[in-house]
Amino acid sequence: MQDARLSGVRRWAAVFVGGVVVATGCASPGPPRPPSLQLPQPVRDLSAARVGDQVELRFAVPQRTTDGLPIREGQVKGSVCRGGEGEPCVTVAKLQGVSLSISAGASAAARTVTWRDELPKAAESGEPRLQLYRVELSNLEGKTAGWSDPAYAAAGAAPAAVRGLMAEETRAGILLRWQPAGGSSEDEVLLRREVVSPPAGAKREETEPVWLESHASADKTRGADETIDGSASEDTAYRYVAVRRKVVQLGERKVELRSALSAPVEITWRNAFSPAAPAGLSAAPFAEGGAFAVDLVWEPVEEPGLKGYVVTRQADGGAAETLTPQPVTLPAFHDATAKQDVRYRYVVRAVSKKGVEGAEATVAVEP
Repeated sequence: MQDARLSGVRRWAAVFVGGVVVATGCASPGPPRPPSLQLPQPVRDLSAARVGDQVELRFAVPQRTTDGLPIREGQVKGSVCRGGEGEPCVTVAKLQGVSLSISAGASAAARTVTWRDELPKAAESGEPRLQLYRVELSNLEGKTAGWSDPAYAAAGAAPAAVRGLMAEETRAGILLRWQPAGGSSEDEVLLRREVVSPPAGAKREETEPVWLESHASADKTRGADETIDGSASEDTAYRYVAVRRKVVQLGERKVELRSALSAPVEITWRNAFSPAAPAGLSAAPFAEGGAFAVDLVWEPVEEPGLKGYVVTRQADGGAAETLTPQPVTLPAFHDATAKQDVRYRYVVRAVSKKGVEGAEATVAVEP
């Protein structure tokens, strides 16, 4: 009995402090955790894209270890291996032990790494065939959690590069033209647009290169293929390059081969063209309750960057007067200041956002 009481006293102690009983006990801390090995998590978003005689590899550098803890070291080492279908994945010498910085709290876009692998000569020719890549990350002691899942590209002959790329301003946007491929090639042409000099304070997504589908058709009269980039912004300098793309089915996988990039072309879409004349202009004079007015209507001018319409009126033997201090945005105007016994000549012009007035449309109203 005494031993049991002593055992209870060892587990719990009751002490009077200022008339208050305070109970103390011993909590179990659990088994100690082993120290982290600081192994970077494997890469999970590796992609591979064939461009000319290179393969472009992209992935985001993880920020945590296999234990789910932040990587304490400021760097990791990255390596790449390459192999054909059914062949071992062999480390690429130029992409072995490459130092990669760890940026705590950085977004996935800021952590994205782009590497380019120069293909061996044997992989640059022949029929398309699968080529797989893996990437491995190790800590500064050389320890790793293993290779990533494979990403697939295509070996074999790439499409011919686009030649003669040219750019020209039009009302509808930037016209891009290039020489057609010889023979009966049906490879799709893609265009990459990038901002030459991003403005100060521009967001990252606003300055990232954009890939545009060409939707091109051969112009037999010009001997060229062409497409319009209608999404370009005014007064922004752009650089364009073009590639040909071939998509092939290799077993259960669909992969693509792209040509090398074309020579670049730079252009700024200033959109300083004169708008077209409004079509279908008509005038409807009417008198009601002793008041006289003229209603003008016309078809809208379908052009990008249009500010509105300017309306002028000229009485017989008089000077022209502007009825719209500011351009009207709708294709109609109500003239409540006209007089019933005067012959008028009305002129309507479309105005661009740069203040350039277009060709005029006219209509007369008899007394």
